[in-house]
Amino acid sequence: MNAILRAALLAVTIMSAHAAQAQSLTLEEAIRQSVVSSPQGAAAAARIDGLEAARAAADTKPAPTIEGAIENIGTSGFNEIQIDGTYNQRLERGGKREARIELAEGEIGIAQAEALIRRLDLARQVQELYVEAQTAALDLELARSRVEIAAALQSEVQRRVDGARDPLFAGTRAKTQLAEAKVDLELAEHALDAAKARLALLTGSDPTEINVVTDGFLELKAHSIELGNFPSIDLALYEARRQRADANYRLQEAYSRTDPTVYAGPRIFGSGNIAVVAGFSLPLPNRALNRANIDRAAAEQRQVDADLAVQRFQRQREVALAVERVEEARHEAEAIQARVIPGAQQTLREVRAGYNRGGFTFMDVSMAHSSLHDARVRFVEALSEYHEAKVELDRLTGRFADLVGGI
Repeated sequence: MNAILRAALLAVTIMSAHAAQAQSLTLEEAIRQSVVSSPQGAAAAARIDGLEAARAAADTKPAPTIEGAIENIGTSGFNEIQIDGTYNQRLERGGKREARIELAEGEIGIAQAEALIRRLDLARQVQELYVEAQTAALDLELARSRVEIAAALQSEVQRRVDGARDPLFAGTRAKTQLAEAKVDLELAEHALDAAKARLALLTGSDPTEINVVTDGFLELKAHSIELGNFPSIDLALYEARRQRADANYRLQEAYSRTDPTVYAGPRIFGSGNIAVVAGFSLPLPNRALNRANIDRAAAEQRQVDADLAVQRFQRQREVALAVERVEEARHEAEAIQARVIPGAQQTLREVRAGYNRGGFTFMDVSMAHSSLHDARVRFVEALSEYHEAKVELDRLTGRFADLVGGI
């Protein structure tokens, strides 16, 4: 691993005594804080509470009714009047109650899956901003290193100019390069502050107290996933919709069986005699309507199955592309690290040695230094591309599902 880049990351972690007091914010902690501070949790909880109440309502039997009637009013004698009072109870058949409960639970499962997906989307945004802050922190240290090298080179060139060993324009050129390096340093400091501010908007933290953790940023790992056997929270949503469609189908089948109503109660005659009346009623089924409702529920099942197959196909393709992008960035970063940067370092050492012996000009040294800096910048860009690609892959595979699901 490049020693200067490792030193740069170490400098990011330990900048000063004041930075030691700053909040060391890991990616997992940033995601956790963002989920906790987001209003999504309260909205999801309110929705699930409402669905839980609907499930409790589904787990109830039909309410009984009480009916009363007075007959033979206005006849020739009071003894002919009859007063009836009955207690009526509808008896559900066909498993309607269980099917209603399953349907309500299916709605809860969908709501939970959608809430988890929204949290994962939020985690993805946080991860993107966190990678941006890590990259900005490393760019800042590279800019500081460039200023230090440019300052040392300017002092060396100025001594040669003062000794009439180099022309005046070499000293002017060295001063200009130092000024450019300082401008880039100011821009890098601003970029890091802006990245921290954007990250703080989601985490609810003070941007001046955020210190991103850069450990492991230089580590490059190979990725391979079994496309037919990878977890996907997005597919879990369609599985929940499939369960709800199954429950709705069973409910429509249960509705095809009519429910009898039994009743019983006293009958009071005008003469003072009392009798008991009892009976039942059974509505006639509407077979055409029942068949239509069952067919509609079956069509819903087929639609959910088709949507699940489409999403599974698209998800496999997206995961494969994400893995390819991760591997492409990794290969580029490793190639720059193993071949380009060492060559640029060796070139700079040889040119500076020759320059000290009078064999090269300042422009040769300047070009060698610029080539090394450009190689390091390209390496950081490849690292950033690698981690940005991992953000997409982590979202597709639900890497932080356990983290955000338990909050």
